[in-house]
Amino acid sequence: MTNILAVDTTTSLCSAALHIDNKLIKKYVLAEKNHTKLILPMIDEILSESGLNLKQINYIAFTAGPGSFTGIRIGFGIVQGLAFGADIPVLPVSSLETLAYTAIRKLKIKDNLSIIPTIDARMNEIYWAKFTLKSGVLERVEPDRVSALEELRAAIEIPGIVVGNGVEHHDQTLIDVLDSGCTPMFPEAEDIFNIAQLQIDKGYEIDVINARPVYVRNTLTWKKRKKLRST
Repeated sequence: MTNILAVDTTTSLCSAALHIDNKLIKKYVLAEKNHTKLILPMIDEILSESGLNLKQINYIAFTAGPGSFTGIRIGFGIVQGLAFGADIPVLPVSSLETLAYTAIRKLKIKDNLSIIPTIDARMNEIYWAKFTLKSGVLERVEPDRVSALEELRAAIEIPGIVVGNGVEHHDQTLIDVLDSGCTPMFPEAEDIFNIAQLQIDKGYEIDVINARPVYVRNTLTWKKRKKLRST
């Protein structure tokens, strides 16, 4: 039996989930801030409900990014502390790939459809990637990236679907292309398990000391943005 704890703090939806003996326990809170105060109590509640302690967790899977710079750091810090203290290997995953799986589950997406998950990157930019579903398997077409709306628009295929909150202020532009806008949603921790299990099956796991957050946008850009806002 493999017990996997999943954590996501990369967007406004703070979530955690535990996969134990084919049973799913999950917690979600939609909040623009306070992920630092929310995520640990969520994990404690999940462990309490499961009857497990942290030492009985085999893996901690988490969204390493992209997303909110602060959210990524909060999630990574929490996972780092838990995994290091209990000597648990970690499985970093993409928040955009997680969002693609969330869309497949929620929208019951069928094969041969282009899926573009998006997360708001601020500064008039969008985090996005591109996938397609073939024979029930999610295949990556484009890597995680950050760009202006124009580059994303050029990547849209018909038939296709755009999901997430990355283009909520540009929805009309997508309606012109897809006859439908962007379906709003956030990545959810329970959908991390799809990616985590693939990594486990391939024998991929890393020590938390070697794990790194994935900002996609470099930290220098974030520092420039903060400086501009303070002037």
